[in-house]
Amino acid sequence: MANAVERRVMALAEPLCEAQGAELVAVEWQKQGRDWTLCLYIDSPDGVGHELCASVSRAVGDALDALDFIEPSYNLEVSSPGLERPLLKAADFQRFAGEPVCIKLFAAEAGQKQFYGELVGYTPNEGVAIIEENSGRRLAFALDKIAKAHLVFKL
Repeated sequence: MANAVERRVMALAEPLCEAQGAELVAVEWQKQGRDWTLCLYIDSPDGVGHELCASVSRAVGDALDALDFIEPSYNLEVSSPGLERPLLKAADFQRFAGEPVCIKLFAAEAGQKQFYGELVGYTPNEGVAIIEENSGRRLAFALDKIAKAHLVFKL
């Protein structure tokens, strides 16, 4: 669940990323040792390279500097979400249908909190549906029951 800084940065950065040709996947506000880091994860149909990260960093960094609403000082990082991209929005679960996923729930269902399988997709009525890897069962989870979900890289 996003905190206040992450929500505000997401709202600010999303249109700036789109203007640079990137999709803002996620925002993380985290303490690393004594320092704070604001991480933006972006994606693009053409892939994410150094130039795209730099242009998003400049655009978002300038906007954050102008508004100056984040305390304490922090480092801004912009990168690709990686091969095991997080799935956060309903559209993510639709877009990556057919891909292997890991879903972690806030509370156990039938004694289990973590599920691996093939993503079927998302509908408002059913929620997020997968075909479980080990059993072949079709399972469905409401979005608000999912603590974390991500793609699973397989060779």
